[in-house]
Amino acid sequence: MKRRLASLSLLTAVAVPAVGWQPAWGDPVPSLSISIDDGMRDTAPGAESTYTLRISNQGTTRLRRILLVQSLPPSMTFVKADAGGRVERDKVAWTVNVLPRKETVVHLSARVGAVAGAAEARNLATTACARRSAAGPVLVCATDVNTVASPETTDWVLPISLASAAAAGLATTAFLLRRRRRRSQPA
Repeated sequence: MKRRLASLSLLTAVAVPAVGWQPAWGDPVPSLSISIDDGMRDTAPGAESTYTLRISNQGTTRLRRILLVQSLPPSMTFVKADAGGRVERDKVAWTVNVLPRKETVVHLSARVGAVAGAAEARNLATTACARRSAAGPVLVCATDVNTVASPETTDWVLPISLASAAAAGLATTAFLLRRRRRRSQPA
């Protein structure tokens, strides 16, 4: 019994690291959070969205040269970015420093273009992620999704509505005429 208890204690000591423990492979993972929002839920082709990206450091160590990257969907065109944001293909990147218990805020403006397909016509998503370097692992990400009202998806509404109203009107007229004829016929 004592032997079994000693084994269990050793296993617990290995499985639960001491306070202040650091991984052997490098720096500890920073305590970060990120948010992205353009303040809209719906958008349309031609509309301009201004995204606010907030990266917060909940830790006690200053984080230097954090790479913050926001994706641009194919139907969005870059307009401008502040804080030294630079366009790299289908994304915008910033290199930021984040003080302990503080947040860093950057902005990106993009214009919604013509939507390409049915899936993109419903939702337009952009994601922002933070890394220590371009080749490093992703530390934290956030996504903003807007519903896009595409002209291609609503072009059918007016013609179908008019055709339905005309059909209903004809059916009502035919019903009333038949009813009138039956009443006017002698029994």
